Amino acid sequence: MRSVQVIDESAETTTRAEHVIGVDESGNVTGPGLYALAAVRCPRDDGERLAELLVQNGLSPWQAKSQTLTENITPEQRTQRVEGLLDDLDAASIPWRVAVGYDQESIHHKAAAVCILAKKTITDTESYQGDAVLLPDGAASMYGRAQEHLRTQAAQIIGPSFQSAFGSVYVTGFPSADLTYPEVAAADYIAGHIRSQMDAGEHPTERYDSVVWFNRDWRDATSSPLPFYQIKGLTGSYGGIEQTRVAAWIKGRYTSEESHDVSSQWENTVRMLESRALQEYLLEGWGP
Repeated sequence: MRSVQVIDESAETTTRAEHVIGVDESGNVTGPGLYALAAVRCPRDDGERLAELLVQNGLSPWQAKSQTLTENITPEQRTQRVEGLLDDLDAASIPWRVAVGYDQESIHHKAAAVCILAKKTITDTESYQGDAVLLPDGAASMYGRAQEHLRTQAAQIIGPSFQSAFGSVYVTGFPSADLTYPEVAAADYIAGHIRSQMDAGEHPTERYDSVVWFNRDWRDATSSPLPFYQIKGLTGSYGGIEQTRVAAWIKGRYTSEESHDVSSQWENTVRMLESRALQEYLLEGWGP
């Protein structure tokens, strides 16, 4: 799979990232009630394997999300599918982390939590190499204008000293990221599952080493923000919006269009995948 191409619009420079850190939440960290905030990191070299694991566990990326799943299957089925995914992620050494809480937090504290979780997905793996794109679900204004609050926390938590040791982390974001990149889809499913456990009175922080309580001390209020990076846009026609999102994932790009013309580029793009299982899954039921 191609690395993700990102653009620093302030400096008009382009670079590439070999990892995607997907972020999503269940509940509302900045609102009342239970919440779970999740991060999943996957190297682009293992991106197809992550997509396969989602498909094999009945958690179709690009077509559904946690809320859709809740509306169409029983809670028991959802639990079984997501727990199967968690087991498979651990077996495949694809790191995931979750922060949970009950109290309403500021957007600054939420941004700090995202950076801490992202950092943990990197530092807890001995074999990490390369640069990463930090991709929360939602508009690029989710954490302030051009993710300003997230970039401010990133400057301290995963800033220059961290990046000199591990690699650069490029902060970005776009709507429907959970329907485009499987890393964000996995974070969405995991966050929904962990929050449902809490809602049922269970204690995921005791069950999973990867789940921790939210900590307000994570926030740093003194740093200047890192640059904002935009994932480079996808060009060409691939069919409907779902096909175009798949093509964007394969090529490490981004799309915001809501309608597309049918073209043979769809099949050619899917054939770029090494996984025969994914090729069959996408071509047999997804053709434009």
